[in-house]
Amino acid sequence: MLLQSIINSGLIYYILAIGIMVWSLIVRARLNRLIKKYSEETVMSLKDSNTCVREMLQANEIYNVEIQHTRGDLTDNYNPKEDTINLSDTTYGMNSITAVAVAAHECGHACQAHSGMFIYKIRQAIAPVASITSRLSVWVVIIGVIIMYAASTVEAGDLGYKISTIGIVLYGAVFLFYLVTLPIERDASRRGLKAMKEFGWVSDDQLKAAKKVLWAAGDTYAVALASSAVTLLRLLLIRGRRRR
Repeated sequence: MLLQSIINSGLIYYILAIGIMVWSLIVRARLNRLIKKYSEETVMSLKDSNTCVREMLQANEIYNVEIQHTRGDLTDNYNPKEDTINLSDTTYGMNSITAVAVAAHECGHACQAHSGMFIYKIRQAIAPVASITSRLSVWVVIIGVIIMYAASTVEAGDLGYKISTIGIVLYGAVFLFYLVTLPIERDASRRGLKAMKEFGWVSDDQLKAAKKVLWAAGDTYAVALASSAVTLLRLLLIRGRRRR
């Protein structure tokens, strides 16, 4: 009974939201600490990130991906439209554990795209939709709830309920995006770590350090997934409470 009362009152949302906020702060602090620590340690092979990416691409028989320099700190990314691996100021041409690990991770995304990884294709299809619905969905739910709250007839109340339901469905695309993103990011890290070991870029101890960095970075996507799930719960609670 107590748990049901907490859920019905919406208190569960605030408890979860605070928990995720604390978790996010811990994850970010750990990631920043690891990045800084291993940015100061050179890989055993002395090879820089660009060289490592080229070796990894060649091993996977990928010859049309370009390595480019992008401004910023850890703004690294793989652009599937341009087929470029963009390495930031702290990664491009650097030979630290962090730089090589990050570059190998982004190369992992290129390998996913060129191997036709199914879940990667799903994310790419969802991404533009999620970008729009992440901003639109909450407003649709709010409009629906306002109509429900102000409705003077059953028909008007039902219309508001349907509108808010549409908003929840729209936000579902955002949740689905984060749901498929997490395993994609973990897989890219595994591909990168495998290359780091097989090509001998790092020692065994350095490989463990690289795994810490990449897994800590992946934890940020776990936080994003949990946050989107809680937001979805919040929208459901708002719509459900007004319906009653």
